[in-house]
Amino acid sequence: MSAAEFERAYLGKRAELWRGEVREYMPAGPKHGKVALNIGAEIRAYARQGNLGVAFAAETGFIVRTPAGESVLAPDAAFIRRERLPEGDLPTGFCPIVPDLVVEVVSPNDSETTVREKVNEWLAGGVSVVWVVDPQRRIVEVWTPDGLHQSLSEDDDLTGEPVLPGFRAPVRELLE
Repeated sequence: MSAAEFERAYLGKRAELWRGEVREYMPAGPKHGKVALNIGAEIRAYARQGNLGVAFAAETGFIVRTPAGESVLAPDAAFIRRERLPEGDLPTGFCPIVPDLVVEVVSPNDSETTVREKVNEWLAGGVSVVWVVDPQRRIVEVWTPDGLHQSLSEDDDLTGEPVLPGFRAPVRELLE
């Protein structure tokens, strides 16, 4: 199935397209939702303050093209730098612009393999930084195209380099 076919059949439904295969999923639990909102709100506030770009909430579908195929993925939060956005209104339907920053919050039922697969898909599709937030283990992993950049504990600060220069947020507060 192509991204266009997926959009016609699944827009507004809880599903992602993985290289032509539809994967439906359940809504997230309250802890997941709270952590995703904490992070998304921090990104949005910082981006708006500096007119850096646009933050996107969970369930926003992004078309991700890799050598292995075309996917439509929905992160828990995302950010696109202003200079990469089109003039005027954002596109309707799924976003054809891959984010600069993606946030994936790990749910209790997510396997490590599934999380790594998603990180790799985002990075192969052109994302600069992926933050994997694990509320159960109380860590944030920062992934870049060259691999795991760092693993942060709740005593550390998460920074936004190179996508959100100057951004800093205490991991403990994001996990509350």
